[in-house]
Amino acid sequence: MAAWQAIDRIINPQPISYLGWVIAGGVIGFLGNEAVAIFRIRVGRKIGSAALVADGVHARTDGFTSLAVVIGGIGVLLGFPLADPIVGLLISAMIVVLLIGTVRSVGRRRMDGIETELLATAEHALEHEVTGIDQVRLRWIGHRLHGEAVIRVHDVSLAEANRIAAAAEDSVKRHLPSVDDMAIRTLAK
Repeated sequence: MAAWQAIDRIINPQPISYLGWVIAGGVIGFLGNEAVAIFRIRVGRKIGSAALVADGVHARTDGFTSLAVVIGGIGVLLGFPLADPIVGLLISAMIVVLLIGTVRSVGRRRMDGIETELLATAEHALEHEVTGIDQVRLRWIGHRLHGEAVIRVHDVSLAEANRIAAAAEDSVKRHLPSVDDMAIRTLAK
């Protein structure tokens, strides 16, 4: 709809009324949406909610949309009447990019996909006191992560291997607070 309206305004230019109010509303909209975005993204990451993070990104995009309206209003104020519909086209493109990113993020989660940085963090957390890492798996269950790993240790006693596995599990939970359960299996090198 935004793209349609922008194209229509390029073909059939129309004057903008109350330009000062449009600019003021855009500034207020940006500040409000950015505050909401920061809060939602922070809480969403803390509780492991891809949907809440996506909602925060959406609020941030709404904020930048408001800022774009300000830029378009200033362009019109400076004597460039096509600034408003051009900004409308840019906003339309931004909406498409946001939609693609949100579908990827939420779709990955729905298909049991894990972000590569989470696996890298888990592997980094497991590197202490081990001679190798054979396998690391993580899975989202709701807003919490569950995982398992197979690590290699030196030829040590069963008690020592259990201690290393417990320390590795604690390390993963410290590095990834969203992890509820991390099963560690040890193999002798």
